Amino acid sequence: MTRRGQILFFLPALLVFLVFVLLPSTQTLIDSFYSHQGIKHPFVGTLYYRYAVTDPKFHQSLGNNLKYLLWTLLFEVAAGLALAVGLEKNTRFNNFLRVAFFSPAVLSMVVVGLVFGFLFKDGVGVLPGMLNEGRALLTISVISGWASAGFFMVIFLAGLANVPEDVLEAARLDGASARQTFWRIKLPLLKEVIYVALLICFTGAFKAFDLFWVLLQNQEHTSIVSTLLVKEVIRFDNQGYGSTLAVILTVLVLLSVAIIIGAKNLWRRGERRGPL
Repeated sequence: MTRRGQILFFLPALLVFLVFVLLPSTQTLIDSFYSHQGIKHPFVGTLYYRYAVTDPKFHQSLGNNLKYLLWTLLFEVAAGLALAVGLEKNTRFNNFLRVAFFSPAVLSMVVVGLVFGFLFKDGVGVLPGMLNEGRALLTISVISGWASAGFFMVIFLAGLANVPEDVLEAARLDGASARQTFWRIKLPLLKEVIYVALLICFTGAFKAFDLFWVLLQNQEHTSIVSTLLVKEVIRFDNQGYGSTLAVILTVLVLLSVAIIIGAKNLWRRGERRGPL
């Protein structure tokens, strides 16, 4: 393919990225430095960023994001790994269970939220009170795990399928148990898949919105950064501060990705150096 052909091949994707990602992101960054309340839109500089530093609602929302991240690491990534290990063998029953566990991953999170909202509704649902203060965040995390663990299961199943069979056979001949084989052979060989799963989990935890908005939009104590910024824009018509929160959320996502990639690179350097 000629250079001109390569440019034409990538041009549609580049235009989509420019129109739907780069331009809106740039406009959001610009809006964060202006006040949009009233007719005039004066330049306020870093006012909203300095306000976010002392805003208790932002602190609480960020804390909820971090708690939700920890829960999703357990209910989504760890649970997905456990399901993959348990259903690794290609049997008819395991194939059925794989489909059953993966099925919730294809559902819209809005639909999932509406269904569970009905189940938790006081006076109507079979599980009332599950969204009360003190248990709402855990409940949301469990629902998210139910919907997403199957997705991570498929990722780990793909990784397990690439583990060399001769290595496993050698371990069995040496008398290694199933537990020893997992911890000493399979898990180390899954590190690349684990990195991918962590990236998806970290970014997903910070970008979470649907379940929280459908089930908990009227509860201030369970807001996360994404729902807080939407409330600031829609309910309080504070587009400037909402844009600031969007910029901060983007930075948090990029920072989490950078941390995971940095940890991955450090691990690789340690492997290349070998034992002292």
